[in-house]
Amino acid sequence: MNLHRYPQLVDLLAAEYVLGTLRGGARRRFQRYAEEDTTIRKAVDEWQRRVSPMAELAAPRMPPAAVWEAIERRLGFTAARDAARLRGTAQTPVQPSRGLFGNLAFWRGWALGVTGLAAVAVVVAVRSLLPSSTAPVSAPTVAQQPETAVSHVAVLNNKDAHPVMLVAWDEAHSTMTVQPLGKVELPAGRAMELWGIPASGHPVSLGMLPDSASGKVTAGQQKPENYAALAVSIEAPGGSPDHNAPSGPVVYTGKLLPVS
Repeated sequence: MNLHRYPQLVDLLAAEYVLGTLRGGARRRFQRYAEEDTTIRKAVDEWQRRVSPMAELAAPRMPPAAVWEAIERRLGFTAARDAARLRGTAQTPVQPSRGLFGNLAFWRGWALGVTGLAAVAVVVAVRSLLPSSTAPVSAPTVAQQPETAVSHVAVLNNKDAHPVMLVAWDEAHSTMTVQPLGKVELPAGRAMELWGIPASGHPVSLGMLPDSASGKVTAGQQKPENYAALAVSIEAPGGSPDHNAPSGPVVYTGKLLPVS
């Protein structure tokens, strides 16, 4: 198959390869193509550059033991162990049916798949903020696409470490594009204010956010490299009276990371 005829497919496969959602024989074939073809290898390198900052957005989290215990109870593992224990054969408990929906490995794989889909959603959100190429399809390489104007990104999480908002900072045009990733809870009659958090010193107000958490914010003279993180506070309309500190609760925070 001549992948050069399908630039969008190359880009999609490169994204899935980097995310780890391309598996089995398809992954091995694509890896072989990338090793032999500079165009495909550049597509992979480009997606690695885009996605690598995401690895620092949150620490790995394992599901609580109670989750697996609840799954085992629902699948009948706990009842089987209890029955075996009463019969004095706890060391060889009776196993329930091993059909697809009775297979604990299936449910664990499903849980990991949901986590993978969440990662894909974040990357797709980032990708949707990047300008697409309008060049002819005759030379379909990622390297020939125009450089993205997005210089920094931040995924803002709520207090439960769930992603709620994506901020893409276009330093060249002094704008920030905001896009919701989850449920944004804004009390009636209140507003959201975006803050830049430097490595040292006081927070700096970067402006008010749209109530929908979707739109653009003018960055003015602010530079993204001056801030280690971004935060959102709930304020009265018009924002905090002190531009050096939030007056209301801070509800979302996230690291600000360079795209390249």
